[in-house]
Amino acid sequence: MPSEQIESFLSHASPALVPALRAHSGLEAALEGLVREARGAWPEVHMDVSGFLSHVARRLPSSGEAHEVLAGLRAGDTFLAFACMRGDARAMEALDTRLLSQVGTWLPREPPARVDELRQLLRQRLLVPEGGAPAKLASYSGRGPLAQWVRAVALRLLIDQQRASPREVPLEQAPVALAESIGVDPELAFIRQRHQEDFRVAFRSALARLDSQERNLLRLHHVHGLSVDSVGATYQTSRSTAARWIVRARERLMALIREELTTRLALTPDELNSLLRLVQSQLDVSLHQLMAD
Repeated sequence: MPSEQIESFLSHASPALVPALRAHSGLEAALEGLVREARGAWPEVHMDVSGFLSHVARRLPSSGEAHEVLAGLRAGDTFLAFACMRGDARAMEALDTRLLSQVGTWLPREPPARVDELRQLLRQRLLVPEGGAPAKLASYSGRGPLAQWVRAVALRLLIDQQRASPREVPLEQAPVALAESIGVDPELAFIRQRHQEDFRVAFRSALARLDSQERNLLRLHHVHGLSVDSVGATYQTSRSTAARWIVRARERLMALIREELTTRLALTPDELNSLLRLVQSQLDVSLHQLMAD
């Protein structure tokens, strides 16, 4: 790789990260690998190597180990986003056929007309600058799957639509409106409602991964309503020990639920954390309902 391309890459990276990049003995090989991976993913799309590497550099974090930062980049997805921002016709066709065609799959409960409308809005949001700001696709960092990132943008668009034009539906089918009326974040309620079955499956799988004592502690306390003192008496231990065991069982359950949801759902980290906060706030009710089934 010509040295001017490497210097151009470094000139577009965060100044705080440049020393680590310069010290990385495998920098040239890593950059060549990114270019090779990007070309392999989209051989039909023209590549401006210097432009692509500059695009990559501008999206690197300002800190971290150089080899880890570069290894964590999804070169194919980043190149597709870069080429779309450049207006490459084949790249935009690939965006349409590989990603935007999936909107109906991501939102299976929405009618076809709304899916078509949302697909057009999503395309515009991704590719068209708005209010002096660059197009949304320019903010894709390449750190996670592009499909997952685009799906999150589509979900937020749908939420915005529903907030702007609320539909009259039965209360039990209107988590967003209900959430607004009781002061809960409507976006969290929407995510929870849309993934209700995924949540139930993840919760049950997490419960199954607890050991028998952890499950029994949660069942005694949350389903049968035994006090901490009574749980302690059942296990012939002190109140403080029983309380510590219950807290530990709840914390392990939440950690396992996070693992299960991460595996099952393509949510962004922010969406996952928001959903887990909602799960945590309703853990007592969920334990009572699902462990009593």
